[in-house]
Amino acid sequence: MRILRLANASLEAERVRLGLFSRRLALRLALGAVGAVFLCAALAMMHLLAWLALEPALTPLGRAALLLAIDALLALLLILAALRDRPSTQEIEARLLRDAALAQARASLSLVSLLGGLAASPWIGVLFGLLRRKRRAE
Repeated sequence: MRILRLANASLEAERVRLGLFSRRLALRLALGAVGAVFLCAALAMMHLLAWLALEPALTPLGRAALLLAIDALLALLLILAALRDRPSTQEIEARLLRDAALAQARASLSLVSLLGGLAASPWIGVLFGLLRRKRRAE
């Protein structure tokens, strides 16, 4: 039956889309976690090196302000990079396939199409003929 094939195609497309999305999300989370650990270690070492390098030129308050500004700028750049997330072409194609299959399944479920196929069946004439014979016999 066509509606079952369309529903099955829709479910398969959605499964593929969700699988690709979850794989992409898991990879992003893992890379982000490892990157965060290394970033913390690098920032701690950078702060120490910068503090020691700036000692002759700036006061302690000036050194702290400069390091804060650099940290804020790096944090902003990293947040902007993390927000740039676009779905892959495979994920978009799977979503389009799912939507098309669901639209066709909805169109196949209309009452007119279901009754149209039933009315064209030769078995309807056979059933009506049997019912008429039973009534005449009574």
